[in-house]
Amino acid sequence: MEDKRVTRRDFLLRVGALGLAGIGGSALLSACGGGQQQQQQSGAASESGTSASAELTCTDVSGLTAEEIQMRESLQYTDHSPYPDKTCANCQLYVPAESPDQCGGCQLIKGPIHPNGYCTSWVQKAT
Repeated sequence: MEDKRVTRRDFLLRVGALGLAGIGGSALLSACGGGQQQQQQSGAASESGTSASAELTCTDVSGLTAEEIQMRESLQYTDHSPYPDKTCANCQLYVPAESPDQCGGCQLIKGPIHPNGYCTSWVQKAT
């Protein structure tokens, strides 16, 4: 009769492979839905005539899954770039919004993306 025991090494390799497949799959799915646009704007900004881009916030992650939120956090997404020359608007992965008072999207990170935002996966837009 055949011995069908799984060694500890085999078990760990299989679990690790499944984990990597899950992470890779969620990254692919995030990229597919990255063009989703959501708007979050303070009503005071539009009433006072202040620049919509200055008051625009794109931090609402209420419609995202835990994995999608974790992806945003692991890539350290922020609405305001600490680097003046590296913003989502000049990133190759950024998907612009239909109008300037809306959040754009990203091919890598799911959810609303601010044009002045930044993440660690920033790539210079090809000219």
